[in-house]
Amino acid sequence: MGDIKQPHLNGGYDGPQPPHLNGGYDGPQPPHLNGGYDGPQQPHLNRGYDGPPQPHLNGGYYGPPQPHLNGGYYGPPIPPPPPKPKRRYKTPGCCCFSCIGSCIGSCLRCCGCCILSLIWNILIAVAVILGITALILWLIFRPNAVKFYVADANLNRFSLDSSNNSNLHYDLDLNFTIRNPNQRLGIYYDVVQVSGYYGDQRFGSVEIAPFYQGHKNTTVVVTKMEGQNLVVLGDGARADLKEDDLTGVYRIDVRLVMSVRFKFWIIKSWKVKPKIRCDDLKIPLGSSNSTSGFKFQTMQCNFDFR
Repeated sequence: MGDIKQPHLNGGYDGPQPPHLNGGYDGPQPPHLNGGYDGPQQPHLNRGYDGPPQPHLNGGYYGPPQPHLNGGYYGPPIPPPPPKPKRRYKTPGCCCFSCIGSCIGSCLRCCGCCILSLIWNILIAVAVILGITALILWLIFRPNAVKFYVADANLNRFSLDSSNNSNLHYDLDLNFTIRNPNQRLGIYYDVVQVSGYYGDQRFGSVEIAPFYQGHKNTTVVVTKMEGQNLVVLGDGARADLKEDDLTGVYRIDVRLVMSVRFKFWIIKSWKVKPKIRCDDLKIPLGSSNSTSGFKFQTMQCNFDFR
């Protein structure tokens, strides 16, 4: 027991020093001693501190950015913008019922648009139905054009008055042949007017009594134009008239204006107004026919709906 050194004896003692003895102590420094301390820095000591910066210290802070800081901004966080309101689109169509409880003027405008749209749709539907019906009828009946001929023509008188060079006396006989080649189509001739022209000037006209022409039928129409009329003839027409007086054959134009209806079995069409042109008819004068030997030739007329 004499060899064991006592912990309270300093002289000649090589064992560990007690913590309360400073002299000759080589152990770790206590945390409350700053002088000669080489251990980890304490969070409450600023001098010589190289550890991570503390979150409560602003100077020299290089830690991770905080989510509420936008870049150089240290104020309160900015709230996100409010969501945009969604637009409500109205479905197309009539909105008369949707305007209940709203302004009367808006309802009237809305209903007016609906009425106009309805009328337009009805007109389009009617036009389509009529077009399809006309196409079906045309495919069923296959109508052919009616043919008009001047079968015979004769002049009994055609001369100017000796006392008045503008007063024309005329007496013209015309025989027409009308051919209907259709098998299921009849024609009502409600109005037929025949007019005579010389040098593009009308000198007379006559109307034919209404008649009906059946299918696959040829009708002969006899007419007579007689009278006198004031006709203003130009120099060229007067020269032609003198030449026709010498030959006894007169170049006369005849035109027919009519109003007709077509009959498909029991169905009758609306009225149409075709025009018939029989141009450049060479009609002999009756008194000179025996001497000249010229005879009228049958001529076909032009049929036009315009």
